[in-house]
Amino acid sequence: MGKGGQKHYNDTTATSASSSVDDADDDTTKRNQKTKSLSLLKKRNKNLPAITTAQLASKCTLSGGVWLAYEGIVYDVTRWIPKHPGGIRAVMSSAGRDATAVMKSLHHPKTLTEHIMKRTRAVGRLVVDDDEKKNSNTTIDKDFEQLGQELLENGWYEPKLSAYFFPVLRAFALFGMGLKLVYSGDNLESTYDSLTLMAGSVLIGLFFQNVAFLGHDAGHGSITGRFDWDLYLGLVVGNGLTGIDLGWWKSTHYVHHSATNSLHDDPDIQHMPLLCFEERYAVADSSGEGSTTTDGLWSTYHGRYLPGLQHFLCRYIVPYQHYYFYPTLCVARFSLHIMSIVHVVQTCPLLPSTTSSSEEISSTSSDGKVKERYAWPQPSLPLWCLQAGSLVFYWTMLVLFLTSLDSWQAAALTLSCIYITTGILHVQIVLSHIPMQYCADGHGRTGGRRHGAAAASSDDVVVDSSSSSSPEISYYEWQALSTMDVDCPAWMDWFHGGLQFQLEHHLFPRVPRRNLRKLMKKTDALFQKHNIAVTRKPFLAANVKLLQHMQRVGRAVQNAAAAAQQQQEELFVSAEKTVKTE
Repeated sequence: MGKGGQKHYNDTTATSASSSVDDADDDTTKRNQKTKSLSLLKKRNKNLPAITTAQLASKCTLSGGVWLAYEGIVYDVTRWIPKHPGGIRAVMSSAGRDATAVMKSLHHPKTLTEHIMKRTRAVGRLVVDDDEKKNSNTTIDKDFEQLGQELLENGWYEPKLSAYFFPVLRAFALFGMGLKLVYSGDNLESTYDSLTLMAGSVLIGLFFQNVAFLGHDAGHGSITGRFDWDLYLGLVVGNGLTGIDLGWWKSTHYVHHSATNSLHDDPDIQHMPLLCFEERYAVADSSGEGSTTTDGLWSTYHGRYLPGLQHFLCRYIVPYQHYYFYPTLCVARFSLHIMSIVHVVQTCPLLPSTTSSSEEISSTSSDGKVKERYAWPQPSLPLWCLQAGSLVFYWTMLVLFLTSLDSWQAAALTLSCIYITTGILHVQIVLSHIPMQYCADGHGRTGGRRHGAAAASSDDVVVDSSSSSSPEISYYEWQALSTMDVDCPAWMDWFHGGLQFQLEHHLFPRVPRRNLRKLMKKTDALFQKHNIAVTRKPFLAANVKLLQHMQRVGRAVQNAAAAAQQQQEELFVSAEKTVKTE
């Protein structure tokens, strides 16, 4: 036994040593390949012509060409944009700019160096003059990029399938208990039955909430770490179990990350005329800066002007939005279903190619600027069939479930309670951005400040990025200015899904949710180093802040409507006097 055991030990040791050597060789090979790729890129870019920031900024339309800068090199991405997995709109939000920070935040380094940058045409080297260097804040970008590299080397991004065992088990336990209670009380013969059915419906709503967290991870590619596998998982979890199309979700969510709280770009804050999160949506010209006109802002996502002050709802309903905000979010999930279905229909490869990825429709606005409407890229036919089929599966199961109940009253009560419960998640997500700062476009590049009645309260930081004397707001700084964390004890992480740490998630979207609480200490240290305030409030206090903000904006819209009405009356009186004089 002793000799056999010793032999087994020696064999195991030899195998382990051999494995370690192989791993070391693999690491060395990967490092050599990375070094070789970087050297080839540098060699290719060595003799490129100089390009100024003004020249770069002029290339920001599909009709005139799309350039962006990465690591000091300017690339022409016009032909590559339709192939971008995150959609056209996510790239266009950074068109004509230095996109280094946002690209590093959203992509794995290997994806950038070995796939995207090698397949796009380098057209020049970005040259920044002394004044631009003085008004830029690159130190914080470098610090966060260094932190990102540290997280990568220490395995913070590594997928861990075992971490999903208990969340999945909990989600389906909620679903099972919910079904049991709903079927126990669906006869509604007594108050007890009604309460039982409502309790079961709430549990099913919590199931949808927990499954949505899994769909979010799949959309970011952080479940398995493989794009294709997470895509199929996302179709199962997102389309099949929640009825929200993964393709539509990516088309909006990636833009939201690229251009958080950007008035023109971010679709998550464009809900006019029902909800107005910033008064420039109601009282602004097409350039995005405050004015006294009643034109709405141009949405680069929707490819149209949003309803402005001239709309009836904006004039007479928005001033009271803080009263109907929560009831609206109780049914917000229906709008997600509708937009998912519309997106799947629009991108059907069997229909005429009116939504071809290369299609571009231009219209010139009153300010002389060209506005573009971006097409929706069409997926392959097999992928589209999976998208459509999984949505059909969701609606089939939902209809079968509701019709299996004893009465239409029970079905209506069940559906209402489920969707009201899922509304809590919608509140949490928008809560992190609505009461924060907004910019005209990009990530705080222009107009990164509050205006008028929506001016910051005492616990806010106000940055006027339009001032030539103030440093340009960096990508990472803008995340702190436009995003608020929800502070809660660790035992509530299951309820918020870890996405209450929205700031950390926006800084490093590829970091799994389970690591965001630990990441908070590292990011806070960097923000403290650069004297940037971080907003973090308990859930109830954050809701109070949100309602106060919406009330301020509502009053600003009301005052603007009154001023516009008075102006119209004065013009009418003046016109009457002119007619009488003639």
